[in-house]
Amino acid sequence: MDENTPLIIASSTSKTASFAINPTDNNQNYNNNNDDQRIPLFLFLEAQTPFGLLYESFTIFLILLSILTFILSTLFLPQYNTDSPIANSCSKVCDAIWFGNYPDNALSGLGIGATSICEIVIVAIFSVDYLLRFYTADLIDGGKKYGGWWGRVKFVFSFFSLVDLASIVPFYVDSFVLKDVDLASSNFLRMFRFLRMMKVEGRYDLALGMVDDVFYSMRGVLGTALFVGITVWGVLSSFFYLAERRNPSMIYCGAAPSRCFKGQDDIDTSLCIMDDWGVVDCTNAGCPNGDDGKEVCWNLYRSIVDSSFWTLMELFGEFPLVDQHSAGGKVLGTFTAVFAVAVFALPVGIFGSGFEDQIARRREAKRAAMDTLNVGEGDNDVNDTGSHEVGEN
Repeated sequence: MDENTPLIIASSTSKTASFAINPTDNNQNYNNNNDDQRIPLFLFLEAQTPFGLLYESFTIFLILLSILTFILSTLFLPQYNTDSPIANSCSKVCDAIWFGNYPDNALSGLGIGATSICEIVIVAIFSVDYLLRFYTADLIDGGKKYGGWWGRVKFVFSFFSLVDLASIVPFYVDSFVLKDVDLASSNFLRMFRFLRMMKVEGRYDLALGMVDDVFYSMRGVLGTALFVGITVWGVLSSFFYLAERRNPSMIYCGAAPSRCFKGQDDIDTSLCIMDDWGVVDCTNAGCPNGDDGKEVCWNLYRSIVDSSFWTLMELFGEFPLVDQHSAGGKVLGTFTAVFAVAVFALPVGIFGSGFEDQIARRREAKRAAMDTLNVGEGDNDVNDTGSHEVGEN
């Protein structure tokens, strides 16, 4: 027996089961209608047929092509790439075929703003794909989930349906609603093209499904690790607050008004005063608070809540204020680095153990499936032999 990778194992044993309709399952009622003419279309869209597999590969190619052309299009914008030697090398015909940066390219006669042939073809195919999936949505789970008009509404608001809509609807908005606005104003809509990568994830969600299984099976241990991590974070934040709440080097004046910098390049925070509540007054440093009493400078560690942000940065391995820490803060930062390695490495080991368990389970499931298949073939051989002997007698 050849050994396959776990994902190939899962793909070979559970892909058909992941969809509502299995053409080899005699118990499947195809939404109570074995003669439903939409079943071949549904199986095609879900890559359950040879041509469906080819179509799936084709759509993935289109997604990658769309993302690639969008990324490369930013190289051919002279207003944003003033020093680039290739910024002006894409002609109007080139822009009309691939990028669609400018409304006056070779497709300007269409009157739909800045677009390209590549984008029009891709959006057209994905639009038809979405309509067909909407049309066959009630075949999923035998109509239990998306059957009837209310089921179709639920389908529209399902996750991957929203991903599909978010990847095609902005094209129509950009081409027909905002076609007369400039590129900078509508460029945020073009960013939604990146959501098409989620369509790839929707076709190849096997790996993510394995992550879900690992997370669910290890949820108790992960919850314990999360509790430990939050506890360590809170305790260290409290210690940092106690160590730095009176440290004048932690006073931040970056947002102080310009009047505070007259005759000086920087504010001498050592002249500032902090009260018991952490309120900072830098009048002695030439930067008094406003008439409304609002601070123009403040201590980054004036409360445990403020301290928790910088503590979290240090637990992640970043030490942005290391030069400003007091001696006690630097010692505490050393212990924080040790705790970060010990505590925040726990989820890595937990997930590693979970993946090993899932791989073992999938291999066991494959062996069980193969054993069942072999037993079934053996029974058929026995029946065939018996029938042959009876025939001879």
